[in-house]
Amino acid sequence: MTAFRLTVLISLFTHGWIQAERVYPSPKECENDSEYWMKLGEDEIKEALAQPRINRFAKNVILFLGDGMGITAVTAGRILKGQKRGFAGEEGYLTWERFPNIGLLKTYSLDKQVPDSAATATAFLSGVKGNFRTLGVNGRVKLNDCKASLKEKNRVKTILEWAQESGKETGLVTTTQVTHATPAALYAKTPSRKWQCDTRMKGLGGGTESCKDIARQLVEDEPGRNIKVIMGGGRQEMGSPLAKGEKEGEGGCPRGDGKNLVDDWKSCRKNEGKTYSYATSTGELLAVDTENTDFILGLFGDVHVPYEVDRDNSSKGTPHIKEMVEVAIRRLRRHDKGFFLLVEGGRIDHGFHYSKPKRALEELLAFEEALEKALELVDLKETLVVVTADHSHVMTINGYPERGNNILGLIETSEDVSDGLPYTTLMFTNGPGYNFTWNDKVQRRNLTGVNTGHKDFVSPSGVPTREGGETHGGEDVAVYASGPMAHLFHRVHEQTYVAHVMGYAACIGPYDGCVRSVRDRSNAYTTLCD
Repeated sequence: MTAFRLTVLISLFTHGWIQAERVYPSPKECENDSEYWMKLGEDEIKEALAQPRINRFAKNVILFLGDGMGITAVTAGRILKGQKRGFAGEEGYLTWERFPNIGLLKTYSLDKQVPDSAATATAFLSGVKGNFRTLGVNGRVKLNDCKASLKEKNRVKTILEWAQESGKETGLVTTTQVTHATPAALYAKTPSRKWQCDTRMKGLGGGTESCKDIARQLVEDEPGRNIKVIMGGGRQEMGSPLAKGEKEGEGGCPRGDGKNLVDDWKSCRKNEGKTYSYATSTGELLAVDTENTDFILGLFGDVHVPYEVDRDNSSKGTPHIKEMVEVAIRRLRRHDKGFFLLVEGGRIDHGFHYSKPKRALEELLAFEEALEKALELVDLKETLVVVTADHSHVMTINGYPERGNNILGLIETSEDVSDGLPYTTLMFTNGPGYNFTWNDKVQRRNLTGVNTGHKDFVSPSGVPTREGGETHGGEDVAVYASGPMAHLFHRVHEQTYVAHVMGYAACIGPYDGCVRSVRDRSNAYTTLCD
């Protein structure tokens, strides 16, 4: 560092123009000793050698999908979790990071190096790859090609359908619209993820009128109409009366056909002679009698469920994702033949698209709480739990911050930085946070005194995008698993492999005739991240 830069920094600190980043302490003084690390390694070797393979068939399968939760996001979330507890954070773990089995998944779609959530969801839910922005169809269907999507040979079955055909009950929980890409891939067959309601399909030509919008497929068609638990946002797409608008995330899809699909869903249940509950608030959800209710529909946002940092925690507000998961599992686990449940932390993705890491990472930690609640409610000797992401984002953890430096904070400066200005540890290669000017040389925003940990702080980026336009990343994502047949995740796999493992573990779908010996092994999961 030059003497001039050092003098400037001292002056800035003296006058209070730079607020020093909080450095969180390491929780273990013994980290400085060799013996600590040797003991840690020996203990992990012993634990690895003792891990059993659970070769039983999986009565239940739960897939936890963190939308946009790439490895960088997981690392940042792990650190934030520790720092919220007053520690440095790097030494900790997220719950799924202590699962006994892990692999990597390739995320490309058939026509894109970097995918979207529709193509990836089709892959990990059906075992077949498709094209960008298409749902529940194979590579013969291109974007917006309604005619091709109607051909039975181009439609793929999903783990949800496999489960229902085998007699299991099914459910989905998401923090996005229930018609959004990931949940829609469970039940919809469409050449465009954007066709969430009828107004997105009008005027497109090409026989589009022959196709049905995603919301109608959920309520009117199999397998959507047979889903026992549906929770998320999307009152607008469903034609239900709205409460209030939202500022973040993708826009809604107001119906133009006058249909109220919530009323249609209720009428269907009545005609079947089934009991049902429809909830729009936390109080209504927690009042559901899970022991005596056949179907549960919860819509907790006009578009998406509010971000965790914005959520109304009162009984009149919207439920935490862990509350949705608890009600879902309590309802589904009644069934003798077991269940399949998809849980999506969908707004992790939205926070990153807006380059607002505080929002995204708080969603990630709420998603972890939902997983912890699920683990309390199921037996991992008979339940396969898989945690993964559909894709990553272009966020990076950069610079050389001190150990325990606020993960949402600044690196004040370093001798490698030519302009001497502080910068954030979390940055994006593209996004709405692009902020450079030219004055004989490139100048960037001075973040001195800026609260970079605020929920609406937009992290700097290298390439400008529209608001909400930060892109996905194309690298592999991790998959973590515990329970029966979890050991099948063991290397770099195609993303389609997830559906095959779930199907094989539960002996459903293409594996409905599988036979394997049953060993009553002890639970392979242990909590080591308190």
